[in-house]
Amino acid sequence: MKMNNFDKLKTILAGGSHFVLVGHLEPDGDAVGSMLALESLLNSLNKKTTLVLKDTVPAIFNFLIQGREIKTELPPKFDGLILIDNGDLRRTGISAEITKLKKQRLPIIHFDHHQKSDLWRLVTLNFCDDSASSTAEIVFGLFGDFGAEITVEIATQLLAGIFNDTGGFRHSNTSEKVLNIVAELLRRGGKLKKIADNIENSHSIAKFKLWGIALNRLSINKNFGISWSYLTWKDLAKAGAMEEEISGLVNLLNSAPESKASLLLYESEDGKIKGSLRSESNDIDLARLAELLGGGGHKKAAGFMINGRIANFEGKIKIV
Repeated sequence: MKMNNFDKLKTILAGGSHFVLVGHLEPDGDAVGSMLALESLLNSLNKKTTLVLKDTVPAIFNFLIQGREIKTELPPKFDGLILIDNGDLRRTGISAEITKLKKQRLPIIHFDHHQKSDLWRLVTLNFCDDSASSTAEIVFGLFGDFGAEITVEIATQLLAGIFNDTGGFRHSNTSEKVLNIVAELLRRGGKLKKIADNIENSHSIAKFKLWGIALNRLSINKNFGISWSYLTWKDLAKAGAMEEEISGLVNLLNSAPESKASLLLYESEDGKIKGSLRSESNDIDLARLAELLGGGGHKKAAGFMINGRIANFEGKIKIV
């Protein structure tokens, strides 16, 4: 009899005692919430876990962590690797390690809701659904499959993941199914107000100053209906802001009535330019556009990264 994915998952978990959970670079609420909830599920199955994130968790998600230890490197020995919300291999931050573990035939499990990527051919088991609103939605289903308890803490973590990736239930991926899951998590004690206060209603003065710089540069290409802006590394320094405080700005750029999609370009300290793309239109596939630039993501939310710096020449920006 052919095994389904859940049976394969149970077999892999039964074969090991220590699993490492890895979220993506620049972790967001879905990556953090899903990782913490899945860790609790594995602990309830008497599995040892190690959490790994290559980048620091943004301060707005610290309320989810509650003293959990998160490492930046893989431990020397473990029985299986679990990738959470990683849209592609590059986003893991450990691409070389994954390739090595693949050759060693160590089990690698991939939980994700992005479109098919280069990770799919490298892992042992793809536990993925690109029709899901978030990875948290997928992890929520596991608790029912395993008959595991969803505590107040877990409900809040999963609810934060869904809240993050649905844009506070404003994006088109907020389906009837998603709202039924949200209702269940609220019944389990999920703290929606705490989530909203931390994710949407907690802004520093530096963040307001930084967003003001970008909004002052806002332009709309009327031929394509694209609203766009940019930020340099000097802008962040001038505002006294951190890179994590850029998060959410691209959604605001897309809220202009004339906008079908939005693009935000911003420099990072290491000489890279990152691009964030957002849309609510069903007629635009931003993932395909991002892939042309070496990135990826969803149809309506994608990103990419290129080498260079942003320079302004006589009112026109150039990549140098």
